[in-house]
Amino acid sequence: MSRGRLARVSALLVVLACTSAPVPMPPAPPPTPLPQISPWPGILVRAQRLAEDGRYAEADQVLAEFAVEHPGTHEGAEADFWRAMLKADPGNADVTVREQLAALDTYLAGGPEMPRYIEAQILRRLVETVDSTRSLVVAVRAAADARVDAKNDEVKRLSDELEKTVAELERIRRRLIPRADERKPPPPAADTGRARKPPPGR
Repeated sequence: MSRGRLARVSALLVVLACTSAPVPMPPAPPPTPLPQISPWPGILVRAQRLAEDGRYAEADQVLAEFAVEHPGTHEGAEADFWRAMLKADPGNADVTVREQLAALDTYLAGGPEMPRYIEAQILRRLVETVDSTRSLVVAVRAAADARVDAKNDEVKRLSDELEKTVAELERIRRRLIPRADERKPPPPAADTGRARKPPPGR
């Protein structure tokens, strides 16, 4: 190849290199989202500490607010379960048995898909058993108290009858004992003033 032709080819290559589109850079990968930290563990710890301090109403309020803010989530269901759990705590004296069963029934209404379904069923049976036992104890105690009251009434009745009998015997005794003037010896016979003659032979 002649020098002139070589120069023309080189110039053409230079022109082509200048006019060609730049090679596109690969797109940058999207930023990896940071994992979200659930507030549930902290909420549960706070509610448990409130319950340990006897502040069950505040603990229930904390769990209720979380459940409302996270409906349909696993954490929201856990909040409902723990609400029922704290209501069933024997230390929570302000909650009635009806309220305990209602809280458990609300959780169980979600069906077997609920994460704590079996635990809630067991807890409900325990609440029913404890309530039945408590009712039986109250009934037995009431029957025992009634027997004691009846026995006391019988003792009082017998005591009253005894007092009346003793009083009647005392009245009879007083009637049977002669009066003081009735117990006096009879007066001596009147003296006629005549000396009795001694019997013969004396």
